[in-house]
Amino acid sequence: MEAAKRLGIARSKITDLLRGKLSEFSIDRLFRFLNALGSDVEIRVIAKPESDTQAKTRVIAI
Repeated sequence: MEAAKRLGIARSKITDLLRGKLSEFSIDRLFRFLNALGSDVEIRVIAKPESDTQAKTRVIAI
């Protein structure tokens, strides 16, 4: 499988990723996977609007 080769991991780990089993992977490792697949990763921290009761975490893919 090409993805396993590009990421340097076993095919079974690709299956885990595709099934959303992300607890086995650190955030740093997931970011490195994205970089290896040709994506830049940008982390932006902004203040929570006063009107919101809780802060949120979200991923925005462009």
